[in-house]
Amino acid sequence: THPIASSIRAAAQARGWPLELPQSVQELAGHGILADGVLCGNETLLQEYGVPLPELPDFSGTQVLLAREGRYLGRILISDTVKDNAAQTIARLKARGLVPVMLTGDRPESAAALAQELGIDQFRAKLLPQDKLAAVEELRRTYGPVLFVGDGINDAPVLAGADVGAAMGSGADAAIEAADAVYMTADLDAIPQSLSISRQAVRIARENVVFALAVKLLILALGFVGLSNMWLAVLADTGVAMLCILNSVRILWNKVR
Repeated sequence: THPIASSIRAAAQARGWPLELPQSVQELAGHGILADGVLCGNETLLQEYGVPLPELPDFSGTQVLLAREGRYLGRILISDTVKDNAAQTIARLKARGLVPVMLTGDRPESAAALAQELGIDQFRAKLLPQDKLAAVEELRRTYGPVLFVGDGINDAPVLAGADVGAAMGSGADAAIEAADAVYMTADLDAIPQSLSISRQAVRIARENVVFALAVKLLILALGFVGLSNMWLAVLADTGVAMLCILNSVRILWNKVR
């Protein structure tokens, strides 16, 4: 279910290579997997199992290293495909006064290149799930409430620990289960759109509270001086409630538009 695993499997199928199910699989969170004695993951995984690594040339992207019986076999290089509207989405978030920060398990070099391309000023690279959670805690102390958007299995702890965890609908099941909200689309435009709807909902809620209290206080004051009647009391109660509901319906119009 991991996006990297899906890309490797798709590449193998495109080449017509047969795919066999392993007899035993052990998932090592943040590092990779051990399947039928084959190690498949990052440098940390191979180092923990004492696999000597040769001098590897630099690259741009994500690497998946392979080893078997303590012997390094090779690596698979994967480059992320940036969505067409990713940079535009980041710009819209920054225009709303938000601070976008990228948390990734990729190498610092790859993360820096991607952050520069997207216009992200801050990033944390080579992070394990617990490192991402610690980074969120640091960001919360610095900036306040944190919205974390993710779609991978390793994002599940952070989605649960953030002030608001939002998962993309195309993400892993574990991420969707841990999230507070789920975008039922893979389009990044949903992120700034949801923030706009949320801010409008808060603004309308405040309008309704102020309007309802003001009308009730006005009718109450009129009652003290003998200028109120039963119809005004009904207006202050049921009438105000109906007007507040109609005011709230404006959110649906904004969402459709």
